[in-house]
Amino acid sequence: MQNNLLGKQFQAWRLFNSSHSTATFSLDSTLKAAGKIPLDTYEILSALSESPNHRLRMSELADKIVFSRSGLSRKIDRLERSGVVKREPSPDDRRGWFAVITEEGIAAHKAAKFVHDTHLEKIWSSVLTDEESTVIAQILEKVVNRVAK
Repeated sequence: MQNNLLGKQFQAWRLFNSSHSTATFSLDSTLKAAGKIPLDTYEILSALSESPNHRLRMSELADKIVFSRSGLSRKIDRLERSGVVKREPSPDDRRGWFAVITEEGIAAHKAAKFVHDTHLEKIWSSVLTDEESTVIAQILEKVVNRVAK
């Protein structure tokens, strides 16, 4: 019985992983085909747009979007050069830095949002009922909470 249960859990894991990879690739490809920012940039700009004062500590941003600290630092370097994000020193901590979305970043995020949301509706929202979405959210929250411990 235990092996059967693990088999079903493993199958669910593989389907989750496959669906996540496929959906992520599809969203990124759709954004790029429309001439918009790539998905990883969209996710960073979304997190900053939704944050108080449009800023987050670099460590908070890395946790929020699941980036390594070094990977995020390199990505923010590139986004700074393109003008959509800037870094500001923390007034409370001489070693701390904030990532801050710029006006250009807000415009780039806004321009990509319609394409992103329309495609997400096509591949996610139109496939799931509200009840299914609730169950999936509850399950994924349990996993995130377990991993975060």
